[in-house]
Amino acid sequence: GQPSSAEPAAWTALALIARNEFQLALRPAQWLASIQQANGAVGMSVEQPRPRWPTSLAIQVWQTIEPEPGGSPRFQRQIEQAVEYALHTRGNTGPRKPQVGHDTTIPGWSWAEDTHSWMEPTCYFVQALRAVGLEDHQRARQGVRMIVDRLLPIGGCNYGNTFALGQMLLPHVQPTGIALQTLAHEPVADPRIEKSLAYLERSIDQNTPAVSLAHALLGLAAHRRCPAEAEAWLQDQGETLRPEVTAAYRQALLLLALTHVQNAYSAKAH
Repeated sequence: GQPSSAEPAAWTALALIARNEFQLALRPAQWLASIQQANGAVGMSVEQPRPRWPTSLAIQVWQTIEPEPGGSPRFQRQIEQAVEYALHTRGNTGPRKPQVGHDTTIPGWSWAEDTHSWMEPTCYFVQALRAVGLEDHQRARQGVRMIVDRLLPIGGCNYGNTFALGQMLLPHVQPTGIALQTLAHEPVADPRIEKSLAYLERSIDQNTPAVSLAHALLGLAAHRRCPAEAEAWLQDQGETLRPEVTAAYRQALLLLALTHVQNAYSAKAH
């Protein structure tokens, strides 16, 4: 009985697409198209047109869904408009400051307009541009630079800062998983990536909250580094979800992670 929201709709569509359930994925994909704005962006919901970072997830949905009979994309116009928005929006930059550890001059993407660039929205937009074949575009390369710059020396990352007032911040599971999934397709030789993979491997277990577990395993699966118990952890989490407002969002992420884990197991076996 609650209004639909863009993020759970997108994750639901992506999870169904990953399972080749294209017809079922059409419903949330079409709903996302119905709330696309004149400038190409997708906001949070009908009632909340901003912030517009869910545009990145919508692009991935529309690009990966099964094309029309004959091969033409179902959402070509929506993709073109959303990509145009993505290429021309960026997080605020500024001069380097000694009290801030990361490079504040690199433009990524932000959660909300006219704010600083942060890790997770930058990852989602880089993934979106890669999905449409623009991984070599300047904006995508800037995004990758920003993600690598925000990795912590000990491995992992948090919301997108490294040092504040001389103090190194702690890594968090969810953004680390999202960053590693994004960087899995990049020719980046940085020791912090291996440290980040090791951080995830030692930080997750059957008690890790569903959303963090899903993103962590998506990151590990992208590098074919899944724990042997990963499938069981995801299934257990799915069975224990309570019927609450966020249950569909969590269920979609768990299903998406399960599919990628199973694919990673299959790839390692061959």
